[in-house]
Amino acid sequence: MMRVRIRNIGGITTPLDVDLTKGVNVYTAPNAYGKSSLSKALVSLLTSEITAEDLLNVFSDTGYIEVKYNNKEYYRRIVRSKGKISENINLIMDDKRALMLSFFSPENKLLNQILGGQEQIEWFISTTSEIEKIKQLKLNVDQKLKLIREENEELRNKYKDAVTIQAEIKTIENEIEMIKKENESDRLINSTTQTISVTRQNKLLELNSKIEQKKKELSDLQNKHMKLELEIQQKESMIKPEIKKIFEDQLNQIVQDLQRKTGLRNETEIGIRVLERVLDEIKEAEKEHLSTCYVCGSHVDPENWRTRIDIISNELRLRMNSLEGVKREIDELNGKRDEITRKLAEFEGVRNEIERLRSKKQELIARMEMVKDQIGELERQKREMEDRFNKSSEVIRVMGQEDAVSKRLNELLNKKSQLEYELASLGIPTSTLNRIKEKEKEIEELEAQSEQLQKEYITRLSRAREEFTKIANYLMKELEFNLEAEITPDFSLVVRRNGTLMDLRKLSSSERTSLALVLVITAIKAYFKTPFFIVDESFMTFDQKRFQKLVDYLKDLTDYIIITRSDENVALVKQDREESQVTPA
Repeated sequence: MMRVRIRNIGGITTPLDVDLTKGVNVYTAPNAYGKSSLSKALVSLLTSEITAEDLLNVFSDTGYIEVKYNNKEYYRRIVRSKGKISENINLIMDDKRALMLSFFSPENKLLNQILGGQEQIEWFISTTSEIEKIKQLKLNVDQKLKLIREENEELRNKYKDAVTIQAEIKTIENEIEMIKKENESDRLINSTTQTISVTRQNKLLELNSKIEQKKKELSDLQNKHMKLELEIQQKESMIKPEIKKIFEDQLNQIVQDLQRKTGLRNETEIGIRVLERVLDEIKEAEKEHLSTCYVCGSHVDPENWRTRIDIISNELRLRMNSLEGVKREIDELNGKRDEITRKLAEFEGVRNEIERLRSKKQELIARMEMVKDQIGELERQKREMEDRFNKSSEVIRVMGQEDAVSKRLNELLNKKSQLEYELASLGIPTSTLNRIKEKEKEIEELEAQSEQLQKEYITRLSRAREEFTKIANYLMKELEFNLEAEITPDFSLVVRRNGTLMDLRKLSSSERTSLALVLVITAIKAYFKTPFFIVDESFMTFDQKRFQKLVDYLKDLTDYIIITRSDENVALVKQDREESQVTPA
């Protein structure tokens, strides 16, 4: 037995205290009396996706859901204080699949999709079999792979720069060694003028070459900076707060419209079933040429039955047309809701991308400033050298060989020191190369892992597809529906009748509802152990015999089956037992 106690949850404002027995339990109550609140309360003990804000009655400051199941107590005790809601919680399980697989009602996502004629159900199979976890794991691996590839590319660029600087240092060391040798030679041949000329020419050529290289590097950096700035501005224009506010307002409005339209659809369907029942009774009366009204017992001219049939048939057609219109509007609203949700997710993605671009922009600015300083230093050295060597011959003081060589050596040593500083900031090429090899090895491992996860996802999804098809067809046969269901390799739901392919929209609402319920039961049998299963019978349109078969099948899958039904009295009907009236505790 499972003891259930509820107070101030949704529409249940007075204490509700019921005992559920294993097997089938039927809970009856008038409309708007709390049947949906009871269902939501029970399901909230299986998943934290239903929040305390969703549960607590808007006019109450405290509320609770308490269940004693298998001699253990589970609960959600909620308190509102100073405008904030807190709760003490102990769940039976915490699995968001319970929203689809423990409660079957008009709000069931799969049911709405099938009723709307949508055939693609990969999301349902992936979610209920938890294969989506593999898909998410692959996505995480791919994101990490992208980051490591970017890091590896940055290391390669640093390695190239470091090798270039190392080559320059080697060239300077060679020149220093050469100058030392030339100094010894010049000391013997005393060619001071030639040494100065060669030194001037080499130095000026070297400075001009370095200045041009640095200017080209600065130009490249400025172009990158400009493009990056334009990209940031473009992305910032896409995520203005007012745009996000518009999306959120639209989403809230659509959710409200969906709730209203769903209620209108349910009311219209109930009205249609009532008219259909009345029409069947009148047709039977006409067929039997009855002269007494089956409702009030008054005398009726048998000739008037046809007139009543026409009137009710016209009203039934009008309501059927109205129902189709409401369903189309619900499908359109669902599409708009999904699109706006996707845009809000993209909004956050753009925001993160902007932060990354801003960080990259700061790195570019720092690099440009460093290059500008280097250009300034090189141009200063060039001006000083030109001033020294462009004076007229009357005022030129030809330095002795030792002075010229000493100055050149100092310049080379200063240049070498500057290059060694830059090399230290970039890292030793050997060390950088080792890091590159490590990154490439990590990239190979992640690529193999991503490929293996993709294969595993496809394999499991295909296996789940076969399992769904097998169990679903068994149940359809047991329910005596002349239908065969198949889930194609692209995970579309295909239905055939006597071998003929059927459009889902051409099936009756009873067949589509049954198909959705069969898929839910299939998922429960294959992948999900739920302590109870709740069915809102108000929208079920197929006969009790089939419904009872489904209930009997469910008995082997879960301990408790709870059926909610509209009735004038609040009562708990336990199958094969007498009805017991439910009163506040």
